[in-house]
Amino acid sequence: MTQEEFEQYQQQLEEEKREREAHFAQKKAERATVRTHFREKYRLPKNEVDETQIQQAGDDVVLPTELAKMIAEDNQEETHKQSVLGQLSNIQNVDIDQLKDKAQATLEDLKKQTENCSLM
Repeated sequence: MTQEEFEQYQQQLEEEKREREAHFAQKKAERATVRTHFREKYRLPKNEVDETQIQQAGDDVVLPTELAKMIAEDNQEETHKQSVLGQLSNIQNVDIDQLKDKAQATLEDLKKQTENCSLM
């Protein structure tokens, strides 16, 4: 092997090493992003290592579609659970449709009463 071939080989090895390191940093940042999401969700203390890994990857942190979909579904579930109807659905033996109908009927009764009000 000549000196020139050896240098090309070394250069190729260095390039492959940089690609592997970039790929590995991306994977670490993806995992750190998911962990950060769950830390925020469950109000756990932040982890400096995760934040450092995300910063090192820069703005190139793109979650795989499966992970992004999981997080989106998780956020939707949380939003629903925090809503009034979500809280009511956690109570056993509650018919939400019946509650909606009763609330609508009460609202209509109030509207009729205000229309018939002699002061207004």
